[in-house]
Amino acid sequence: MLVDPNSRLFDRVQDLFVSPFPGADSYADDAFQALMKRASGTGSRTIGRELLTRAGGQAWNQATQLLWKTKATQAGDLLSDVWSKVSWIDKQKDTIAGVLAEVPFALTTDPEKLVASIASVALDAALDAVTAVPVVGWIVGIVVGIGQALMPLFEGLLEGDPVPPERRAILPWRKYSSDIDQQWVRAFVQVEAAGVDWTQMFSPPTDARSWSLADGVDEEGNTIGQVLAPFAGKSVAWNGAYGCLPGTFRVAGILQYRGRPQPPDSALRFYNDGTLIHLYGDFTQTGDFYPSLQQLAGTTWQQVAAGGPDSYKVDCLALEKLWRDWFTALYTSVLDQGHGDWLLGYLAREVHGEWRLGASASGFPRAEATDGTAVPLVTRATFKDGTLATPRSRTSCMYSDLDLNGKPRTQSGYLPNKWSRDPKTKEYIAPPLYAQTRGAGYVCVPWPPGELLLSKYKRADDVIVIPAVRAVAQLQRRRLSRSLDCAYVRPEPVGDKPAYAAFRDESLRAHCIEMRKRLLTHPSRMLVEYETAREVDPEYANALKDAGVPTNEIQRGAVKLGLRGSGGPEPIDPKAPVPDRPLRLQGGLPFDPSPERDRSGRGWLGPAVLGGAALATTIAVAVGVAKRRAHAR
Repeated sequence: MLVDPNSRLFDRVQDLFVSPFPGADSYADDAFQALMKRASGTGSRTIGRELLTRAGGQAWNQATQLLWKTKATQAGDLLSDVWSKVSWIDKQKDTIAGVLAEVPFALTTDPEKLVASIASVALDAALDAVTAVPVVGWIVGIVVGIGQALMPLFEGLLEGDPVPPERRAILPWRKYSSDIDQQWVRAFVQVEAAGVDWTQMFSPPTDARSWSLADGVDEEGNTIGQVLAPFAGKSVAWNGAYGCLPGTFRVAGILQYRGRPQPPDSALRFYNDGTLIHLYGDFTQTGDFYPSLQQLAGTTWQQVAAGGPDSYKVDCLALEKLWRDWFTALYTSVLDQGHGDWLLGYLAREVHGEWRLGASASGFPRAEATDGTAVPLVTRATFKDGTLATPRSRTSCMYSDLDLNGKPRTQSGYLPNKWSRDPKTKEYIAPPLYAQTRGAGYVCVPWPPGELLLSKYKRADDVIVIPAVRAVAQLQRRRLSRSLDCAYVRPEPVGDKPAYAAFRDESLRAHCIEMRKRLLTHPSRMLVEYETAREVDPEYANALKDAGVPTNEIQRGAVKLGLRGSGGPEPIDPKAPVPDRPLRLQGGLPFDPSPERDRSGRGWLGPAVLGGAALATTIAVAVGVAKRRAHAR
């Protein structure tokens, strides 16, 4: 069906998506001034974390509205019973509810208040009706996380102040960026959402080629760090795809590294040759700075994974190969060049039963060898046994501190040796342990740090991306056999309308065509929504009409009365297996704190640091509380 774009339901939908966030270092000042205008409306002269969080929530709300307006008014494959579940007029309040409602976000970082705002317009219920798993918890986690991550950028600045260069450097460096968050969202919600091929949204953002290191240079030509990316000449090999990782709320980007200022003297630690034990600087996976795209893509994938016409808008065979080739090129080339530690950002890390994308060594001690090289955390063995470093390079006591009578910790007098190298295998060998460091008051600092060592690691494509893609591929085939989906998709082009992306798979296309033939004589054909079938494929709709399918809601209602008591349409092929249960969301949250390192902060961060699944559970509880309170009023 198509919805009239002049419908009252679209009254709160903006014409153009506007992101409140800087997409790159060169946009920091513009974003700051725009945010200051928002701040002035609250009576504040500075930008706080609450304002950033609300701005992020409003951006997601706006993008969601635009996406659904485009789908409803242009795509043609939106079923009426789905539309009634995602957008409606609340008769008691005479206001718009569901995905097209404007959420009155509170000025807060409290998740219960944020989800109460979402639940007040029933947006959570609308999304639950069309996604494979609940997504509200993930959305809230992203908006709070990006606010927390960007707060150091603007903290303490007043209107008219420029954002200092050292602060801007935490953002993706424009010189190496493709488009910014705002541009990606606009492209999808205004153009591609109306189409039948969303494969590009969930494809790698660069070509599958060797990654290499380069100096990170700002707009003025100053070296501000290092960049690891797949270069084609002097430019990153961007290919025009969005880079959204299937089955997650994450976006793939290139990697940046910035050193940290030297800590105060009291925090310095030394080897026995008098040289400093250096700390890792800050690694940045630049895809984390696309919050609006993350929210939009994560929710959209769950619509794909829920079944219905949207499920056939991705080419799963192509996606599996694209991501397999991309990750293989990344892992292989980086290990071959000896830059394994950069791969931490693209390893899957198991945390409390969930696979999260990436870990960070930022701020941890960096082990060094006598030949001046850094001892790697990520090695080829990591991909075999799932652990960091190697049995010979790990140590339970890199150096020791004295912790006596509550005094500030200081390094003990037993200064450590550096790592040696096996002359034949070149493997790194940790220095021997000093027995003296085991006494009272001595605290050993292990390497790798326990926070990283205790996790299990795997290829991200193996445990996150490929399972999500294969689950949708299975769903496509099984739903064609057991639902009415075949009536609402095009397995082949019809006039100037292209076939749905999934049917580039010849076997799936043949299966859909066969199910269409069977449906024409199957009792379930009487439940087909003719109007939607006609928008998708007029030729097949005529065949359905000739087969006696009701052509309007009144006729269809009469048929449904005759089928009262049935559980809906019977499977076209009853021998086909039922689709499996939807997969859990994976990938974790951007800027999600490490579970072992960050136990501070407000109570909601407890589940947040356990990963997206735990956070989503907690947010779901908060949603329930908010709804109960609303009903009690």
